[in-house]
Amino acid sequence: MISILGIQQSNFVRSVELVCAQKQQAYQVGWQLGDKAIPFRSDEHLAVHPFAKMPVIQDGELIVQETLAICRYLDAKYPVPALQPEGIEQQAEHDAWCSMIVTQIDQAIMRKYLVELAFPTGPDGKPNKEKLMKNKPQPLRAVEVVEQRLAGKDYICGDQLTLADLLLVPMLHHAAKLKYDLQLISDDSLIHDYIERIMAQPGAKDILL
Repeated sequence: MISILGIQQSNFVRSVELVCAQKQQAYQVGWQLGDKAIPFRSDEHLAVHPFAKMPVIQDGELIVQETLAICRYLDAKYPVPALQPEGIEQQAEHDAWCSMIVTQIDQAIMRKYLVELAFPTGPDGKPNKEKLMKNKPQPLRAVEVVEQRLAGKDYICGDQLTLADLLLVPMLHHAAKLKYDLQLISDDSLIHDYIERIMAQPGAKDILL
């Protein structure tokens, strides 16, 4: 049983769940590692991640921090199905996209935009609409980059499902729910079909709620 420290609503926790599901590895999600409770931002949390971030996993006696490192570890330890390309050039391209997804794209879509809807900072506990509209060009640009990349492809790195897709889709799945003036992904965007391809993967419909 792989323990995933964090909350299920987190896009990065969901990415780790998706990797476990592809590998058919049992896992649990919550504020514990194994049988030990790890409250959020507690001393116990700082002991397993120096910046008290999530996710962190425990696999047997091993503890691994940081989403990309976790995903690569799981893909290496449980090699079927492979979630990274084999060729050195293809691997470099894949690594670049993984890096962009967990940095620039996550910052634009999640940290600069969707977090405000989950943890509002406006008056009376409501989302700060002015802040959202000010920041909206950043996630729109991220969506445009993804659409350009997906043109003519089933997945981010071609015809193979990879870690890059499993890192990206939880963000897009959250974003695709937004409508009206908050909308980031147009109704006719090819991203919707892309999300559906991921939703057809093992366990995805239970993870991407």
